[in-house]
Amino acid sequence: MLPTNFGTLANENSKFRPVLRRLKEWVEKHADWSVLDPRILARDLPDVDQFLLSLVLLELVRRGLYRRVYMVYTPSGVLADGEYDDPRKIPENVPDRSYNYFALAEADIVPVLKPVSDSRRITNR
Repeated sequence: MLPTNFGTLANENSKFRPVLRRLKEWVEKHADWSVLDPRILARDLPDVDQFLLSLVLLELVRRGLYRRVYMVYTPSGVLADGEYDDPRKIPENVPDRSYNYFALAEADIVPVLKPVSDSRRITNR
């Protein structure tokens, strides 16, 4: 499950509170998800100010709660397994979830946010 410990950030920046409340609700409803996909969040949270949402996501990364990784959005419309720190290191042919390979040129590379485990968490920057 994705972390929802956004209280400190909400207390430090009141303009983020409504966004963080909605983000927490979204995470709780999507307990089986392992990443935050900004494209999906923007679609699923149309009532949230998109600029503030992007600032919140950037702040979660800046604070070391999440980190940006890249994934491949398959031609069939789902994220393929595999996370990459550098989009240039994604292989030319990638398997979908059924292990059918497709050319990377037929897909999109998307940035997503992955929670940072406690052992990898970066303290205040």
